[in-house]
Amino acid sequence: MKKLLLLISLFISLIGSNIYAIATDELLKPDKAFQVFITDSNADSVTVTWKIADGYYMYRKRFSFKSDNPAVTLGKPNFPKGDLKDDPSFGQVVIYRNRVSVNIPFKNTGSASTIKLKTKSQGCADLGVCYPPQKVALDFDVPSTIAAPTAINGNSNSAPANEFSTLESIEDSPTPTTKPSDLAAQLGIPAFGKNTNNSGPLPPDQAFAFDISAMDKQTLNARWQVTSGHYLYQKKIHFRLLDAQGVELGERVMPKGKLQKDPNYGDTIVYNKDFDIKIPLTGKADSITIKTSYQGCSKLTGICYPPQNKTQTINLANAPEKSQATSTNATNISGIDNSNSLKSDKKVSEQEVFTNILKDNSLFTILGLFFLAGLALTFTPCVFPMIPILSGIISGQGSDISKKKAFILSLAYVIPMALTYAIVGVLAGLSGESLTAALQIPWVIGLFALLFVVLAFSMFGFYELQMPASIQNKLTRVSNQQEGGTFIGAAIMGILSALIVGPCVTAPLTGALIFIADTKDAFLGGLSLFMLGIGMGVPLLMIGTVAGEILPKAGAWMDKVKAVFGVLMLGLAIWMLERILPVEIIILLTAALLIGSAIYMKAIDPLDTTASGWDRLWKAFGIIILVYGIILMLGVAKGNSSFFTPLKNRAVIQQVTGSTTGGVTSEGLIFARVKDIKSLDLALENAAAQNKKLMLDFYADWCISCKEMEHKVFSDPRVMKALENTVLVQADVTKNDEQDKALMKKFGLFGPPGIMFFGTNKQEHRSYRIVGEMSVDKFLAHVTEFLGKSK
Repeated sequence: MKKLLLLISLFISLIGSNIYAIATDELLKPDKAFQVFITDSNADSVTVTWKIADGYYMYRKRFSFKSDNPAVTLGKPNFPKGDLKDDPSFGQVVIYRNRVSVNIPFKNTGSASTIKLKTKSQGCADLGVCYPPQKVALDFDVPSTIAAPTAINGNSNSAPANEFSTLESIEDSPTPTTKPSDLAAQLGIPAFGKNTNNSGPLPPDQAFAFDISAMDKQTLNARWQVTSGHYLYQKKIHFRLLDAQGVELGERVMPKGKLQKDPNYGDTIVYNKDFDIKIPLTGKADSITIKTSYQGCSKLTGICYPPQNKTQTINLANAPEKSQATSTNATNISGIDNSNSLKSDKKVSEQEVFTNILKDNSLFTILGLFFLAGLALTFTPCVFPMIPILSGIISGQGSDISKKKAFILSLAYVIPMALTYAIVGVLAGLSGESLTAALQIPWVIGLFALLFVVLAFSMFGFYELQMPASIQNKLTRVSNQQEGGTFIGAAIMGILSALIVGPCVTAPLTGALIFIADTKDAFLGGLSLFMLGIGMGVPLLMIGTVAGEILPKAGAWMDKVKAVFGVLMLGLAIWMLERILPVEIIILLTAALLIGSAIYMKAIDPLDTTASGWDRLWKAFGIIILVYGIILMLGVAKGNSSFFTPLKNRAVIQQVTGSTTGGVTSEGLIFARVKDIKSLDLALENAAAQNKKLMLDFYADWCISCKEMEHKVFSDPRVMKALENTVLVQADVTKNDEQDKALMKKFGLFGPPGIMFFGTNKQEHRSYRIVGEMSVDKFLAHVTEFLGKSK
């Protein structure tokens, strides 16, 4: 036990080493707690950004700006939305954490080429210490209205070195047609690729030569030639159509970039070599005007260029029709095929929220949020089945159990469970396939169900589970045999529970897997998943510890408690077999368990005159269970297959044939089945021909959340009414064969449940994607919003 505690303590200390640096008692200096710099400037506005350290915040009402130049008039600052805080000094105020950017418009009525902006701000530390107001002066250049002889599109080729984003911003301008060699001659510097000295920074158009053209009528290709020693930020690349009628931009197809630690953005993806970005177009037009924005830096000089804005008109009339290459190779950085998806919606899906959390926040914030997300999953199908498993392990100790030992046993169960989530999650993110889904095969599930049956009969007292004598002797020489064996068994059950019992795909899990796939940052993704598992395990720790305290120590009561847990173990075995056996057999097994339990509770035995109130209550429960078990058997005999309404017929899922598109009946939603990408494309074509939207549901027999959605959500009359004019299709990925994997990989899905929504243009609206279980009311609001706003 001591060795186990030592290993656990060591692991936790290693994880906490990064957090400890944040939780130090020493306060940061103001210029470190609130780093300020200019991130953008042009002829009529400037953007000032404060990078706020973790554990610190700034007041919105304490910001002020001033210019000493009488020819410069500052306008009203534009503040982003902040957080409300009840402050002991100022009452309810708006504050900012992590990062805040303020845009200040101005008028330059004189000829000033450089403006000194004086800023004043104030912030505090969460420890309770507030800093005095901080005054910082920032200089920035203003683009000249008349081009200088050595300028291109109003941009000077000189810039202060070692200053982040203090270069002047260029105006929107057409993509330059000047050749690099001609441009170099005008500037008096060597031609492109021949700059062997460090005489000064390159102009942005030479550091990042840019062009955009039409590959075909529905695909644009943007290309950058990045000079050695320079790089572009992936997150700063944006495209926008100007005055486009009937045309929309699809999801840009990003190449893989390089993960780099940036002093201003933290871990971010950059491009330091030539690269292309493909942008799908929906709709038709003879020509379009597109605005491209991007920003990059130079490692050679230490400067970062201001955001570049390029506006170009592209002729589509003479472009070829959509080619097979552009339609089949639409793969983004995580290897996800998005040829049928749009990201034009402003709405963000839950899994994207968690992906962005991992990309944009500090380590302490990320771990805290994923821990809270794990707590929120406590009573979902991900965690709930583990409660009787852990309780059964503790009750199996009999009278030899204490509060301390119950806690250590629970910890021995939870820590390996969380570690398994992390390891399996990292492997899934890097490979694109889920190990837990791969383990949902009949022989694995059958063996695990058999293990529960063996444990159940041990609880009933038929036999006592013991290790072979040779192993017992070895364990005795190392430590106490009983405790060592118990802790190892609890750890093994924790690992198996994570792999087989609760293969839940939730928004936090999917967000972390997408982050790992995109960035290959297995450490941060794995650590986040570990905290998700710990959050899920905290209630188990509490329940296990309390169970060790309240369980009877010995006697007849203890035998009854162990018998109850034995029944729960048999119930878990049946629940596991539900994934591989027909529902009728599962109902019969459940009915047999209920009837057997009722007989054990003396439901058919007569009560004598000395029976107590508890005896009568126990018999009443037994009769109820007996009757329900008989009703379940009668329901199966009638051909019905429902636990909740055993004497009532349920809707049957249809197989897609021809123009079958699913629908709604009084019994619930009827889904048309799709097996592969080809059958899905056929369903999308049929839906588009009817001018209807389509909902795709990923389902598996071993997915408990899928069945929860089926019973509680899809059978709700309000949901059926809302979806009555929507094409409903379902992909059954129970077998997890190659076709199932290909279909899930197309949408970047690691396992069910997952629900996708497609518009009448056959494009998925990814911001409305659902991963994991959702309540009826929330699902109804979600569907109503999609049907009302999307196209």
